[in-house]
Amino acid sequence: MAKQRFLVRFWGVRGSYPTTGAHTLRHGGNTSCVEVQVGRGEGHTLILDAGSGIIRLGETLMAQSQKRRDSYKEHADYAVHEVERESKLDVSLFITHGHGDHLIGFPFFAPLFDPHTNLRVFGPQLADQSIEQVVTQLMSPPYFPVDVRSLPSQRTFHTIDDEQCISWDDAGTKSREPFVTMLPHAMKREEVCVAAKFTQSHPLDGAVIYRIEYAGRCVVYATDVEWQHGCEDAFIEFVRGADVLIHDAQYTTTDYERMKRGFGHSTIEMAVEAAHIGHVGQLILFHHEPVYDDDQLDRMEAAAREQFAHTRSAYEGMEIDLLV
Repeated sequence: MAKQRFLVRFWGVRGSYPTTGAHTLRHGGNTSCVEVQVGRGEGHTLILDAGSGIIRLGETLMAQSQKRRDSYKEHADYAVHEVERESKLDVSLFITHGHGDHLIGFPFFAPLFDPHTNLRVFGPQLADQSIEQVVTQLMSPPYFPVDVRSLPSQRTFHTIDDEQCISWDDAGTKSREPFVTMLPHAMKREEVCVAAKFTQSHPLDGAVIYRIEYAGRCVVYATDVEWQHGCEDAFIEFVRGADVLIHDAQYTTTDYERMKRGFGHSTIEMAVEAAHIGHVGQLILFHHEPVYDDDQLDRMEAAAREQFAHTRSAYEGMEIDLLV
């Protein structure tokens, strides 16, 4: 039987805008993008947000897809249509909200330009616009020279609702298409489930928090949240018991109190509070302030560890295997 996988990989960890320079080399300067490889065998490729980090991820996925195609072609017993079907790049992208740092990389996502790609895009309705309308405006003239509607990849767009679950059943089925249910959802052991929870703690239209579960393990992606008066009860229930909580921790308390209150981002103290109350296994500090250098992020990680021992600061290339 094929091996189970649940691997989280970070491609962009900054907030607000990309930043470059020697002072960012250890953590990286790309904006939000996290890859999750989950399921049995080749499993499912899930992507959280399309910040500038998705550009390099897209190039990597294309190289892997081409390698699979070449491998299948070496087998004489495979017909051409079987090679095309088995080597197709199947990706599901989950958008938290429509701000530029979470979408800036989408037009440069290489699989969009490949006919072997099947891409599903999930995201909330924003300012009375569907996620398809938001993305289409981003990737069409006059903002971009190529219209996303003219690309050779296969794309579908899905406006996600609060407490909705997008699931794949890996037990005895070859279907790559997910099914939709609502919370509370009784999961099967072989099921991959992505649950969505809306929060209004980020201006102006809020953001979506995603909880991914598989094989009894769980990771929660909670970026662009701010808890001015303590964590929301509904948020704590949503993250409770997660093995890994990826949480916005953009500011030091000093910067937050001086000029950043109400911007929709957290301090390390807010992230630590969520980890403690939610009884999570590991806290990952994320959505780093772009003006902070590596040394500053190291100091914030150390301060957070004094309050919650199992804390790490996210960096590009970081991997977490939830099934080890």
